[in-house]
Parts: sequence; structure tokens; C-alpha cells
Amino acid sequence: MSAAAVPFVIGQWVCGSRFYGREPEIEGLLGARQRWLWIAGLRRVGKTSLLKQLDHLSGADSRRVPLFWDLQGVGSAEELGLTFLDALLDAEETLAREEISLQEIEDGDFFPAIAKLARALQGRELLLLIDEADELMTLHRAVSGLAARLWQAIDAVESARVVLASSPRLFDHGGAVIERFEAPRYLGALTDDEARSLLRQDRLPAGSRPSFDETCVETIREACGNHPMLLQIAAKRCLETGDAEEALRQVAVDRSVQHLLAVDFDLLAAAEQQILRAVANEASTDAEPAAIERLLGLGLIRHGKPNGLTVPNRFLAAWLRGS
Repeated sequence: MSAAAVPFVIGQWVCGSRFYGREPEIEGLLGARQRWLWIAGLRRVGKTSLLKQLDHLSGADSRRVPLFWDLQGVGSAEELGLTFLDALLDAEETLAREEISLQEIEDGDFFPAIAKLARALQGRELLLLIDEADELMTLHRAVSGLAARLWQAIDAVESARVVLASSPRLFDHGGAVIERFEAPRYLGALTDDEARSLLRQDRLPAGSRPSFDETCVETIREACGNHPMLLQIAAKRCLETGDAEEALRQVAVDRSVQHLLAVDFDLLAAAEQQILRAVANEASTDAEPAAIERLLGLGLIRHGKPNGLTVPNRFLAAWLRGS
């Protein structure tokens, strides 16, 4: 397989036929009755891709108008309005199919714009897919009460629902910013079958799929602990080298992977960090049940030997033991 034909996507969001897994999460989010939904996960676990897949699937539903809204860099009311305008521009084709004119809606201020959009919806559901929601903490510190005004404006749109995506840090430090939301649904590792499907690229035509045998797939999957980005990094290296163990050796010393592990660790609460280190080093710890549950939800630990826990990601376990 040539380098140009490598099917694995690293560091970019995907949707449609390139999106693998997360069927229960998608079904739960699209079928939920709650208006204020929240997913939380660590970096590079697929939060943006999940929102983009929700956007993709909802765009074909005449009862629902999706709007993907990226809050990255928002720190003022003006920037909030500009990012909402960007979201409208990106969704111009979807809005046009629903006979909603962008000229009727666009406004430099979010609050008039959301009200205009509500009138144009004519009863159809507005699905707001809000990415990089950690920025709301910065927004709240910069302009007191602005985040609350944001939710009030959305709440006034009776048909609106929100799916928020953030790191776990928003749950720990969000305060009033997240008071409308219930506890987040954690987005962790893929299931075993989802990871196998991703590695095999089984949505591609048979002749375009990587020629990984079952042993190779399981070797990569188990080493990566089903982490979506690590799976694709390792799979790409395996295609290049033709050897799964050599690919995993290269991933283990990759500085970008080491940086990812360090940043993810810093996003955890102190109690979770302590538990994770203890599990990696097979040491005993007085674990808080809530912290254990969140680490399980984030896919960082897994039930292993009887009455025990394990760190399924080989690279994370080695980093924890060596840091």
C-alpha cells in the first residue's frame, strides 16, 4: 500500500464513512430527551469527530437542524458572536436546504442572531453541537455572567438542544458555567470490536483495506488500549514498516505521544492521578469510588485480574512508571 493510500487519519476530525464506532453514544445523544447534554473526554479521543458525526447524521433529518459551533479562543462577547457567525457560515448549505437564509440571521452579536435563527426554524429542532467548551471557563472569568446569558438565550429557543464537548477539567472547575448540565457522559477508548473495525478499515472496499492479519490487529489493539488516535498512529507505522512490534517500538519513543500522555495526565484530578499511578505500578491505594468510575469511563483503567484494575494502554502504563 502506497503512502498516499494510507487510510488512517491522525490529528484531524472525521465523519461519514471514515468515522468508526461510538454507535451507542450516538444513539444515546440523538435519542435523548434532555435538552442539555454533555460529553467529556481527554485529548485526541474523538470528541470533535463525534460532534461532526452527529452533525453529519442530523443534516439528513428534516426535523432537525444541526449547528457545529467551535468555541476555541473565545474570551469575550464579541468573540462569542464571531464564532457563532463562523458556525452559521459553515452550515450555510444545511440552512439553505431548510430554506433558512443566512442573511436573515447573521449578526455580530450572538444574542440577536440566536433569536433570529429561532424564528427561522419554524418549530424544527436546533441541535447545537458546541466544541472546545472548556473555553467557557475563560469566557466566564473575562465577562462575569456572560456564560449564563448564553444558556438563557439558548433556553429561550424551545426547540433547541445542546451537546457540549469538553475535557474533564470543565466538570472539576466549571462551576456556574455548567449548572444547567447533568454529569457528563464520558468518552473513552473504543470497544474491542470498534477498534478492530478501525484497524481493518472495514468500510473501505476490500482491495483498499490494510492487509493486517488477526494477530497483527490484536497486537496493535491491545498495546494501544483501544485509544483511537494511538491505534491509527501504530497502524500507520505498521503499514510503513511491515512489522507490528517495530511499529509499537516507534510509537513508544514518539515525542508527540509522550506529550499527549503528559497533557492528558495533567487534565485529571489529583486523586485520579494517584490512582492511575498506583494501578500502573501495581501498588495499593485508598481509591475513591467516584474517581475509579471516572477513570473507567475515560478508558484509562479497566477491570483486569480478579478484584483488580489494570492500565490497558501499554504506552500510558510505561509513561506512568517512568515519570
